[in-house]
Amino acid sequence: MLADVLAKSKSRLVALVAGAGFAAAGLAACVAPITPSVVYRQSTFEGFDVTSYVPENPTGMIYLFHGSGGSGTNFATKVDTVDVLNRFVAEGYGFVSTSSTERTDDMRWEQGNPSLTTNPDLARLVRLQAHLVATTPLESTTPLAGIGMSNGSRFVTLWGETWNDAGYPVEVIWASHGKIAEPVVASGGLTIPTVFSTSVNDFTSPPFAIAVGYQLTLQAGTPAIYLSSQEKTLTAPPYLRIPGIDPTEANLIVAALKATGVWNAQGVRVVPNIQVAVNQASTAVLPASIYADGLANDVSNATARVLAAHQFTSEFLTQVDAFFGTYIP
Repeated sequence: MLADVLAKSKSRLVALVAGAGFAAAGLAACVAPITPSVVYRQSTFEGFDVTSYVPENPTGMIYLFHGSGGSGTNFATKVDTVDVLNRFVAEGYGFVSTSSTERTDDMRWEQGNPSLTTNPDLARLVRLQAHLVATTPLESTTPLAGIGMSNGSRFVTLWGETWNDAGYPVEVIWASHGKIAEPVVASGGLTIPTVFSTSVNDFTSPPFAIAVGYQLTLQAGTPAIYLSSQEKTLTAPPYLRIPGIDPTEANLIVAALKATGVWNAQGVRVVPNIQVAVNQASTAVLPASIYADGLANDVSNATARVLAAHQFTSEFLTQVDAFFGTYIP
């Protein structure tokens, strides 16, 4: 029964695509799927998943911190994270991504405790760093950077400050869609150069709080930049960045999303309330192949980026790369 419904939906969507006159071949020529430029190593450390890559003589090492409900592997293999990592890997960086200790409830990092011994996340990361130094080309003096999303954004500020205070060479961090951790604020604010990024329609972690953190960081004399993602017209190219989605499927996805009533025929959002729009967009009946190939979550992430909602994005990679390069030449 479900297969019949999806088949009929796909037939209707194909008609919509054909009627709209999309040029699938042209789309394929201008947008390529984002895939890792190197082979990621999948392992475990103390029972937690670890996704990593460490080159010979790394320029720097990037620690990744996922958001609530996420995992180290999922964050490291997201399309936009891969896009970011490809740039840094090309410049000689390595990276490591593991999961928060809390894995039964919200799967969040402990960002309220600044102790490297009693905070289970900070303590395990200290041990992971020692393990990497002992078993890979990473050295204890290799510059470190951090990238965190949402709850991971708060945590990257705590990680950066506590590690730097303890003598680890943390040089720069990227706090995406999340506030500064309270212990950092209480101790006087960030002292590590920081990229703050947000999205204009983020109702999960509103931009105002991110902007306040940015201003406080500047007032403390710490270098920082502030980046805000804007809403975009709904088109097929963002979906072509997802490995496994071809031009026909990308156009079908756009047609399915428009069919929810959130966007008009030109791809402009017409549902005024962004939270209602996000929820309504999630009801789209995507092509059956998207579900079969396990790509529905990637499509949801790309749609959130189009809407400038709560989602990690690589669109400011050039600015971030330049900022990182100031502190890790």
